[in-house]
Amino acid sequence: MFSHLIPHYVPIPVLPILCVVASLFALNAAAQHEAPPIFQREPRPMPSSLQIESELRLETYFSSLAQGGVGLLRLSGEGIQRARAELRGESTPFFQADDGAFYALIAADMDIIPRAYTLIVSAHSQTSAVTFARELRIDSANFIVQDLQLPSGRAYLADAEIESAELALLESMTSETTPAPLWDASGFELPHDSELITPFGTYRRLGDDRQSRHTGWDQNVPIGSPIQSMAAGQVVFADALAIRGDYVLINHGLGIYSGYAHFSELHVEAGQSVAAGQIIGLSGNSGRSSAPHLHWEVALRGKWVDGAAFLALWLPSPSGAATDADAPQ
Repeated sequence: MFSHLIPHYVPIPVLPILCVVASLFALNAAAQHEAPPIFQREPRPMPSSLQIESELRLETYFSSLAQGGVGLLRLSGEGIQRARAELRGESTPFFQADDGAFYALIAADMDIIPRAYTLIVSAHSQTSAVTFARELRIDSANFIVQDLQLPSGRAYLADAEIESAELALLESMTSETTPAPLWDASGFELPHDSELITPFGTYRRLGDDRQSRHTGWDQNVPIGSPIQSMAAGQVVFADALAIRGDYVLINHGLGIYSGYAHFSELHVEAGQSVAAGQIIGLSGNSGRSSAPHLHWEVALRGKWVDGAAFLALWLPSPSGAATDADAPQ
């Protein structure tokens, strides 16, 4: 089926930035950083592989992905009109950045079975339609297990139905994809400069053999600390939830969302545009929380992804152009 595909495939050495991602995955519940890692180094790193077809170049900035990981693709060449990537039946549109190239973010669900999959990219230029294909290996993230002891007054929040309803609400919101980036040249950064503690994907035992998943990262933040938006975007939710307490959800465009939980005060409201680094509330201990801290999380097209791995990505500055989602098919 793919006999005409991948006429040129050039492996390129992986740069040290990918080592940063690997080290973040190695964190466990006891691991802490005195200073947060530096994210999104400039300039654009070298790709891990390159495919060329009909004068179109597809650069891949990952050799494999861990469960919950996110990878970046870059497509360049003359006359590109639209392009899409497909993994496990899910189609992801490319968006154009200020360097004129087209980019796409590929996400691996935290529960995806680790094995090899086929990643397909279809591109349409003014003169031709081109298809690239490659094998993509998904690795186990080796998620840890942790016991969570809730205060007696919050023990009812271990109820599976309460959590399921909240997750369904969040999935309905984070599955909406704005067809253009809403972040700006400031990019993405941590919402607070404190240490990272409980990592993404942790299996949490809540008693009576019930187990939950940690959809984000925790930071050790005292009550009343200012929390900033990780990037420019638009607030889609700012209200109380059962598990996450007082919560803010921000849309950054192209299906990227950041969420912030357990606030003591909210300083934004739904529908409001926010700048990168803007204070959106004060940290607290609301919801299903056993001590004051900040829980933050990142979703990509309805899937929870490893926020630390996402922040370690180099991302282009968006041009403001819409993706091919609005282009004729």
